[in-house]
This record gives sequence, structure tokens and C-alpha cells, in this order.
Amino acid sequence: MIGLASAFGRIPLRWKVVVIMLGVAAISLVLAGAGLLLYERAGFERETERKLVLLADVIGLNSTAALAFKDVAAGTETLAALSSDEHVVAAALYDTKGGLFARYLRRGADHSLPESAPPLSNATFGDGEASLVRTIVLRGQPVGKMYLLADTTGWSATMWGFIGILAILFVAVLVVGLFVSIWLQRLITDPIAELAQLTRRIGQERDYTLRAVPHTEDELGVLVHGFNDMLDEIGKRRGELERAHHELYQLNEQLEQRVHVRTEQLEIANKELEAFSYSVSHDLRAPLRAIDGFSRILLDDHGAALDAGAHDCLDRVRNAAQRMSMLIDDLLMLARVTRAEAVRAEVDFSALARQVADALQAQNPDRRVRFALTPGLKVHGDARLLRIALENLFENAWKFTGGRTEASIEFGMKSEDSTPVYFVRDNGAGFDMTYAGKLFTPFQRLHMAEEFPGTGIGLATVQRIIHKHNGRIWAEGAVDQGATFYFRVG
Repeated sequence: MIGLASAFGRIPLRWKVVVIMLGVAAISLVLAGAGLLLYERAGFERETERKLVLLADVIGLNSTAALAFKDVAAGTETLAALSSDEHVVAAALYDTKGGLFARYLRRGADHSLPESAPPLSNATFGDGEASLVRTIVLRGQPVGKMYLLADTTGWSATMWGFIGILAILFVAVLVVGLFVSIWLQRLITDPIAELAQLTRRIGQERDYTLRAVPHTEDELGVLVHGFNDMLDEIGKRRGELERAHHELYQLNEQLEQRVHVRTEQLEIANKELEAFSYSVSHDLRAPLRAIDGFSRILLDDHGAALDAGAHDCLDRVRNAAQRMSMLIDDLLMLARVTRAEAVRAEVDFSALARQVADALQAQNPDRRVRFALTPGLKVHGDARLLRIALENLFENAWKFTGGRTEASIEFGMKSEDSTPVYFVRDNGAGFDMTYAGKLFTPFQRLHMAEEFPGTGIGLATVQRIIHKHNGRIWAEGAVDQGATFYFRVG
């Protein structure tokens, strides 16, 4: 069934219409022929029954005397008159007690008659025969029964003749219907074929100015008008799209020009920043070294001649110079990190953390801090920049655990939403979460410089490095309960 439907789907529309029209005509003819055949059969049975009733009544009337006087010979002679009707196969007379009184069989017929009278019935048809049982009445009183059996083989010849006529009519109607349907289908399929051809042409040429010509005002006409309206809308939208594309092209050109200009400006700014960094590195450090050096010489050579106030002032000068030098170093580091491009590769994060921890311990051999470093952590990033980030985080933890007798610094990883999150945790001074937003802002500090020295640039540097890795950093902590810095690397 599916294969037939698939094959029918590949037939052109015009032939589909022809097939449908011929199919409807053929089915109609078959149904009409079957109806006429049934009607003719019913008429034949009615006519046969009428003849059998008339014949039974006549024979029965002629047999009343024989039945009344029990004259079997007379009854048999009366039944013999049925030989003139070629369709009567057998007949029988039954007396009032239902016994077989007289019989008739057509020559050559091989039938047996019932020995007792069958029940009364109208004509019954079956197996090419028709039977009938009638009551014989004399002066209003039943004197016996008449049984007739006739063949109906004549109907077969009539039926086949009727079927032959129907077959000829069927073929003639199909032939005429074929030519008529081929002509009529053009009224339906030609506009559709024209529309399909136009659709193919538009698809190939992309010419949306073409239009279909309506030939009728029925549903096909509505379809054509709707198709033309759709083409109008497509044409309008395409015009708008072309204008938008042109505007976007112009905007891209302007944007490229702006990017070019901004790139040149950025290159100039980078060169100026490099020059500024060089100037800061060389021109500012030299006076600071001179201030610190001459202050130290003054204390060493003339310290005995100075009072306590002068000693305090010179110490302040030296501390300020050294702090300024540290601030310059941190600013240069922040500038270099900001300009640096991240060169990514697989990094042994745990080994990097161990190197930073060992370096801190080597710089401060008198202090003991417990490091808990999770082994086997890997990350995809720039090893140089990530080392700077870990150095700042570990130095920050080292500094703020200075007041703890049992200081600990932990480096590890946890998973959030199937994403690794690294952390550096300490048990140091901690901070108030109210001010957590200031942690990564340059020069912002949550503790006094006298208590915990620093420039306030280290965490800002870490944030820049994490951002260069498409990541995010945040902190959690509490006063005197330590702090934890979390970060993701994208």
C-alpha cells in the first residue's frame, strides 16, 4: 500500500487528475451495473414466482375432483400436462392427510419428491431451482397441496448477456471518459503547472519581479493572488535586506576605519606607556636611591651628632623612599601584566605552587608556616603570569598570618557546576566581608600600613591575570578567622 502511494506520488499532477476521474467513473459504473444486475435478478424471481403460483393454482383446480374421489390416475394425468412447460422439473399432489397422492417428473430428471407434504411456502430459490407449495381448495375447504419444482437456469443466460452489455458499456464509457478527462483536467492542472514552472524559474533566477497570471476566480485564482502577494512581500523584504546589507557594509567600513584609527592610537599610547615605564624605572628610582643612600650615610657618619628627633626624621625619610620604590615596582608589574599576552599551555599548577611556597620559606628561614598543597593539579594557561598570581596570593597569605603562632596556607581545588575552582586559604587576620568589593581595586587597603605593610596593588595584579585567562576571582573571609581567595581559569 505504501509502495503504491509512493508510485502514485511520482505521477505528474495532470495524470493524477485523469486517473482519479477515470477511477471515479469506473467505480460508479461497477456500482451501477451491480445495482442493475441485482434489480434484474429480483425481477426475474418475482416473474418466476408469479408463473409458478398461476401454474400451481390451475393444476390444483383441475385436480380437485381427483383428490375428492381419490382418483390417482386422474391426478397423475392432470400433472402430466406440466410436460408442456420446459422449466417444470417435478410436481406432486398431496391429500388432506399429507400423503403423496400423485407425482410428475420431467423426462431425464433425477429428483426425489417428498413422501409427505412439505409446509406451505412462497417461491424459494436456490441451487438453480425454485420450489413452491400451495393449498388446493374446493368450496372453501382444503382438499390437498400442490408442490412445484422448476429450474432457473434461464437466468444464467440472461445474467451473462446483461454482464456483456455492461462490459461493452464500461469500456465505451472509459474510452470516452479518458478523452473527456484529458480535456477537462487542463482546466485544473494548467494553472497549477504554470504556477509550479514560475516557482522553479524564480528559484533559479532569483527574480522576484515575476508574477503569475490568474485565469479563474475560484480557489485556484485565490491561490495565484496569494502567491503574487507573497512575492510582493518577499520583494519588499529583500529590498529592505539589501538596504540593510548596504548600510551594514558601510558601517563595517566605518568601523574598520575606526578600529584602524584606534589601533594606531593604542600603539601610540602603548609606546608612551613604555616610555613612561622606562622613565619611572630609571628616572624616578635614581632620586629615590639617592635619598635613601644619603639618608643612610647621614645616619652612619653623623648619627652621633644628631638628636633623637633627627634620627626619627631620617628613618621616616628612608622608609618613605623604600615604600615609594616598592610602589614603583608594583606599578611597573601591574603595567607589564596588563600589556602582556597570555601564551597558554598545560601547566603543573601544584608544582608551580610548591616553587612559590619554597621561595617564600627560603626568604624567611626563621619563620615556620604549614603549607597544604594539593598535588596533581593541572591548568591550561600562561605559566609566567600564573606564577605571578600565585606569588601575590601566597605573599598576601604569608603577610596576614604573621601574627599566628601556627600559621597555615592551603592551596587546592573544588568543583562547582563541573568547573574547577582553585583557592588559596589562610588562617590569618581575615577581613570584613562588607568591604570585599575593595580588595581588587588598586591602592585600596583594608588594614593599616603600620600593621601589615604593602602597596595595595598585588590583588589588582592577580585580578588582571585571571581576567586575561577569561576567569573570575572572588574572596571570602571574616575578621581574625582567615581568608580564602577563589578563582576560575577559563
